[in-house]
Amino acid sequence: MSTRLRTFPAGPAAVRTAARLAFAAALLGAAGCSTYADRHERLRTDLAAGRFDEALAGIDAAARDQDRLANLLERGLVLHYADRWAESNAVFEEAEQLAADLYTKSVSEAVLSLVTNDGAIAYRAAPFEMALVPYFRALNYVYLGDREEAVVEARKAELHLRDYAEIARALRDDDGGDARAAALDNDAFLHYLRAMLLDWGGETNDAFIAYRQAALAYRDTEGLLDVVTPPWLGADLLRTGAALGFTAELDELRTQLPDLLPAALPATGTGEVVLFLETGYAPRRVSRAADVPIFKSEGRRDDRDAWALSLRHRYEYGWDRDQKIDYWLRFALPELVDEPPAVAGARISAGTIGGRTRAVPVEDVAGRSRQYFQDAQGKIVLKTIVRALAKYAAQEQAEDKGKVAGLLVNLLGAATEQADTRNWLTLPRGIAMARLALPPGTHDLRVDLVDGQDRRLETREITGVDVVSGGWTFLSRRVF
Repeated sequence: MSTRLRTFPAGPAAVRTAARLAFAAALLGAAGCSTYADRHERLRTDLAAGRFDEALAGIDAAARDQDRLANLLERGLVLHYADRWAESNAVFEEAEQLAADLYTKSVSEAVLSLVTNDGAIAYRAAPFEMALVPYFRALNYVYLGDREEAVVEARKAELHLRDYAEIARALRDDDGGDARAAALDNDAFLHYLRAMLLDWGGETNDAFIAYRQAALAYRDTEGLLDVVTPPWLGADLLRTGAALGFTAELDELRTQLPDLLPAALPATGTGEVVLFLETGYAPRRVSRAADVPIFKSEGRRDDRDAWALSLRHRYEYGWDRDQKIDYWLRFALPELVDEPPAVAGARISAGTIGGRTRAVPVEDVAGRSRQYFQDAQGKIVLKTIVRALAKYAAQEQAEDKGKVAGLLVNLLGAATEQADTRNWLTLPRGIAMARLALPPGTHDLRVDLVDGQDRRLETREITGVDVVSGGWTFLSRRVF
């Protein structure tokens, strides 16, 4: 069962804030080379205001061939919120196919980025971004009333998660073998989503396995991400495990996770209402200027890779101030900007007989973004310095031929130097989740949106929620 998807429109203050940010981005874009965020300065504003047609038109107007994957992701999500679920899934499928092709494609085009900037090559989405596509695709099928396809999407989510974890390990600065990296690659929320959808589809054995994977994954990410183990997960494991006669498996879980399983089975005769509350926007990338000195004692070095490593160390850790500086090597680096929303969670109730519950954070997109950015930062800095050295060498050679030629090369290098700021701009900052076990019938839900101190900001309603005994009703709302 499902009810129609709607966003919770942004309040006036949120819209004004988004508009100010859009205006500031436009001014920055006018001051130099436009970035991906500059070209989409109105996208978040339009989405928050529910202007979906304008948002889609803006995506099309700013489209570039090298941004194709990013544009598909933006378009797929806007269509999702516009209740155009079949179109959204078609676009997301195209995005997944393109991402797979880009991840396996030869990196020969990276040579172009060494003479211009990373934005000149095709955008490859971060693995944690692509891993969330099955969540939106599954919800699309839920709202289309296609339970079978939603369950198929749940199965695909596990395969995608494995593939993207492998890609993430390959992209890190280290060998990706530490426990922290493995925990971050194993998305607990996607396991839990998959488990609930499989449970809804009557596939109890596979649901139990996925519930167990979710429980262990949440345990492993404790302290790494701003999430908690969903309080309903233990009851899910006990219910499905008992139905399958998995006594040994449940005993093992009691040893591994002593506080997880409840003492008794949950009551029967009710239906489960699951609400996903998607909050804010994922951190965005901006371009900032950076520089590092080249000393007079260095001269012109031919071992550019080793020189770049030396300069990266100098940039990150500083240098001897007694050294005489010959040249300031200037370049641009991406910087992550995180703007937490006012809404931090919600309290949900369903009248006097329906009880009440609280939404808890189950997916930390912002945290994953920060971790991914930090893991990749060393490679980004090194690659950027290599590119800057290539431009510096070209400028030096041109100056040997004349000052005018050197000036032109210097200006060209400055004009093409821009950090790659592409990321999935419309993605939420995080996902909170609430569950209510309600008696069969039609219910109206009261949703009190709260801030980080649990103070009520405003109240919204979700009306006409149909519940059947033993069934599942999935809902989602976006707040900005």
